[in-house]
Amino acid sequence: MRILLTGATGYIGSAVLPGLLLDGHEVTAIARSDDAVATITATGATALSGDVTDSDLLSQAAREADGVIHVVTPGGQITDALDNAVVTGVLAGIEGSGKPYIHSSGIWVHGNTHGVADENAPLDPPELTAWRPKIIERMRAARGIRNIIISPAVVYGHGSGLVRMIVDGPQTSDPEPALLFPGTGDQHWTSIYIDDVATFYSAALMRAPAGSYYIVASGQNPTMREIAAAASRSRGLGGRIAPEPPEDSRRRLGPIAEAFCMDQQASGAKARELGWKPIGPSLLDEIETGSYARRI
Repeated sequence: MRILLTGATGYIGSAVLPGLLLDGHEVTAIARSDDAVATITATGATALSGDVTDSDLLSQAAREADGVIHVVTPGGQITDALDNAVVTGVLAGIEGSGKPYIHSSGIWVHGNTHGVADENAPLDPPELTAWRPKIIERMRAARGIRNIIISPAVVYGHGSGLVRMIVDGPQTSDPEPALLFPGTGDQHWTSIYIDDVATFYSAALMRAPAGSYYIVASGQNPTMREIAAAASRSRGLGGRIAPEPPEDSRRRLGPIAEAFCMDQQASGAKARELGWKPIGPSLLDEIETGSYARRI
């Protein structure tokens, strides 16, 4: 298939792109800069210079493709305009064609899950991503396409992503310092390894039905206390941890602090129905001995 991909040089997109190519797809990826063009071209994909907020560009590119995958998921209110521009452009190009269009959301859209969430869980996002439910409504209302929405859990791996903000967090000034973490420590993070996310996008592209929605999660939901303890051991702090004062977390992390303190659990059971299976290392192992571990 000829696939139009957004976000190919971002954290998730940089894993999705080679996966699509490995599966034999031809990929055209939007590139905002000369560096992005070079990075995309080096993979064997075709770079299309432009911006994802250019709805006319997207419309034409989507019309020429066999399917579209949107994985640009930056934080902040800027994404409201960005995502609406993408949906507008893509739908203008392919509505009525029956082509697949995968649009990325995120687990935070469900807010505190009060146990293990599935795809029927209510939408209750923090302020940081409060715009996303309306995007989901637009996608679900689309007709004449194979519309698919993917909400990844907290993505980790390759030493990057949101987890880095915990691993590189501040520590106390005690004689035996402890790593500070946001929240009470009892909140769960539902998680998914980045390469497993990439394989799910490929599976959804080929097999997900129209109107489908998937939470992509490993089923591992460690607490913040467990995550911080693993990071503490990887930093040589002996597993010592302490809660960060809430005002310090807000000052250090900004609006993302609220999301970091949410309690979320998910199994990813529905995603497995497509024949997909997560096989990557656990979040705790990846922090303590994998790509986030400090090499001394």
